[in-house]
Amino acid sequence: MTGKQVSFSWDIIYKCNYRCSYCWWHRKWGDLSLNNRYLPVSELIGAWARIYDMYGQASIDILGGEPFLYPDFTEIIRELSAMHRININTNLSCSVEDLLSKCDPSRIKINPTFHPMFARFEEFLGKAKALKEAGFTQGITYLAYPPQLRQLDPYRMAFKKEGIGFAVLSFWGEYKGQDYPAAYTEEEKQIISPQLAQRGGENFQTRPISSPRGKLCYAGCLYACIHPDGAVTRCGGCCSREALGNFFQSDFKLLDGPLPCQSDSCPCNEWASFLEENIIKREGLENCGV
Repeated sequence: MTGKQVSFSWDIIYKCNYRCSYCWWHRKWGDLSLNNRYLPVSELIGAWARIYDMYGQASIDILGGEPFLYPDFTEIIRELSAMHRININTNLSCSVEDLLSKCDPSRIKINPTFHPMFARFEEFLGKAKALKEAGFTQGITYLAYPPQLRQLDPYRMAFKKEGIGFAVLSFWGEYKGQDYPAAYTEEEKQIISPQLAQRGGENFQTRPISSPRGKLCYAGCLYACIHPDGAVTRCGGCCSREALGNFFQSDFKLLDGPLPCQSDSCPCNEWASFLEENIIKREGLENCGV
């Protein structure tokens, strides 16, 4: 697997100005914020320069919390994007004007997620249009949280009218005593499925995939998750929280090869990209010219 581009999900900060009840971190922000680590721009860029020296250009998904709340965020992104490809996931509540004026859209993409419980539609739409016109985004995402399903089509049409794409993420969690996405009804799946977002070439799940536990996976080798304190885990979701090391230490490196998955589910869809069986299948199709 040498020569393949590595990728990271980086939770840069556990802090958010929204309090969505469906969030992974709902009611946990106080405890999680203790893990935040605010480093000088030069130190952050130095850590990512070490990654560049070891693995070449990486693909980095930056999340939180709300990433734009991190101090000097635009300057970090401007310098980081000179080495690596960047995708920023944001609720678009903060100003993006500084980023629009200083950063290169050929190196950076922004994935805004619309949260109607907190965001004002017209304000969100205005920012999304500005990002699209500047080349930073093609569309927005929307969570298929059960109380938000009735609004899905009206919002989709409103964004479509402005030429902005609309993709749906499935909800993982409990609502009214039922566990999702397993609890989606057939009617709800019909609403969701035509707009489902993809990761690794596979739709996000409206029914949990069969357990990946025990299958060889390149998470930790070709991909890893970085937490705000620098702790690195193989993946997000339900995987073991045993750290591979600390990203900000000079001796950090990814694993040399795949290990068995330790999870019973894969809510972030990392299985599609990093399970060995899927990599072999994908490479086989590519070699056949498919």
